[in-house]
Amino acid sequence: MDQADSQHEEFIGVVLIADDDPDFRSLLVRRAKKMGLAVFEAEDGDQAISALEGQSFDVLVADLYMPGRTGLEVIHAAQKFDQEMETIVLTGSATVETAIEALRAGVYDYLTKPLESLTVFEMTLTRALERRYLIRENDRLFKENQRLALTDQLTGLFNRRKLMETLEIEVERAQRYGRPLSLIMVDLDDLKGVNDTYGHAAGDKVIQIVAGAIQDHVRRVDLPTRIGGDEFLVLLPEADLEMAALVAKRISNQIFNSRYMDLKISVSMGIGQWRAEFNSVTGFLHAVDQALYHAKNAGGMQIYVSYLNGSYLPIPKNEESRA
Repeated sequence: MDQADSQHEEFIGVVLIADDDPDFRSLLVRRAKKMGLAVFEAEDGDQAISALEGQSFDVLVADLYMPGRTGLEVIHAAQKFDQEMETIVLTGSATVETAIEALRAGVYDYLTKPLESLTVFEMTLTRALERRYLIRENDRLFKENQRLALTDQLTGLFNRRKLMETLEIEVERAQRYGRPLSLIMVDLDDLKGVNDTYGHAAGDKVIQIVAGAIQDHVRRVDLPTRIGGDEFLVLLPEADLEMAALVAKRISNQIFNSRYMDLKISVSMGIGQWRAEFNSVTGFLHAVDQALYHAKNAGGMQIYVSYLNGSYLPIPKNEESRA
């Protein structure tokens, strides 16, 4: 089996050509290489399957009848390695039954031997590659669209939609299994003043600084979210009030010690832990929002906690936590 150059970056694609006729196979290999492809060869079905086990391919070109494993057996093996690999069948017996058998196996196209011309082979191989790249690009775009649909573009944090989807699930889990679940709501102090004095570009930069501080102090299981212009919410599964208060304090300290130009940046925060008395996600969010309201009403740069008895009390600034 001829090994292609291992530096595939310079090639437009990678193809495996499996045919037990060495002269015919050489014709196909030379034409594929002229197309700018990295080409691997196999002289029978067993060699083809060995190649598939050690290398990924964009297109498989396989003779239908070869010693060892048949072309269809090789195709079925290829589909197990990569369901999106395009396959082209070569056959010397062009019957309706052969065509149906090949199509049922999921091949892209089949060519009869001897070929009318190598141009037919090149056109078929080109179309197979185009289809391969189109499927790959569509998959990339779909994943990117999914990411964008759930992500805030300015900060890279998750957005409100992702928050609400996850919050519903986590509240149900907390209810069912009695596990702790906490929320931290964050609001920038006087973003309007920043925008009015320095412009919206400066305001965006301050928002990004706050988002970065949040990201620096959350765990992988947490969900940092931007829910509005200058509002953020952090969902903390398996975290009680004490842990949430520690995280909030660390975020607040980092923000307070950050600077953009000559701006002092500060935030107000509200914290709450899920309790059955909330009855719903809405009740949970309302309690945390009320804690944030008390923090803002106290002059900003405060962290208030929603407690069991319905009271809202601040975390003293000289303590890591009193929750």
